[in-house]
Amino acid sequence: MIEFLEVTKSYLGMRPILESVSLKIDKGEFFYLTGVSGAGKTTIFKLLMLLEHADSGQILVDDADVERFNAKRTALHRRRIGMIFQDYRLLPKLSIEENTALPLRVAGYRGKALRQKTEACLARVGMAERRKELVKSLSGGEQQLVAISRATVFDPPVILADEPTGNLDQNTAYTVMKSLREINQRGATVIVATHDLNLIRSFRARTLLIKERRIHEVRLVKPEREEMRA
Repeated sequence: MIEFLEVTKSYLGMRPILESVSLKIDKGEFFYLTGVSGAGKTTIFKLLMLLEHADSGQILVDDADVERFNAKRTALHRRRIGMIFQDYRLLPKLSIEENTALPLRVAGYRGKALRQKTEACLARVGMAERRKELVKSLSGGEQQLVAISRATVFDPPVILADEPTGNLDQNTAYTVMKSLREINQRGATVIVATHDLNLIRSFRARTLLIKERRIHEVRLVKPEREEMRA
């Protein structure tokens, strides 16, 4: 579904942050991108979203070279990718419902179609009954659940989660990861960028390490205590 072919990316002509990276992601896969801060995790997401462009190489999505997309096709491509951020990026003075519905409104949804789609997304993360509350009154974990509902309003086949539990305690992080695994079980490809090894050990999946500008597949040793189950 997604393939990087010898992709190199640098900024301001400096030493590449990614160099000759090749990567294949199958449809419906759940996996982690890990590495130290600045290793290139967010850069990979920006390349997939066409917020940045590769210096060389190809990025294929469903066999189409995304670097060749025009403005209209780029907009449609971005709608097929749900993005979840560490800092939520919600509008605090708007309600839960209004934040979730915002991408739909921009796309032209109105009336019954808008309400039904919004409520369905909020129901998936257990926030439908609280939809009239203002986002600024929510805890960090609750805000992240709203962010997840917003990211899924178009039922995108790909979800990118950039350090989605970075600001959360362990119990809240578990709830957020459980929601991401449920999205994956419904058929979406989910890529989680994180440097939290405890999280990776708790919700095991394919793990790719970005180190020295390259991608390496790693296998973590199972801890002595029983791993948590999604």
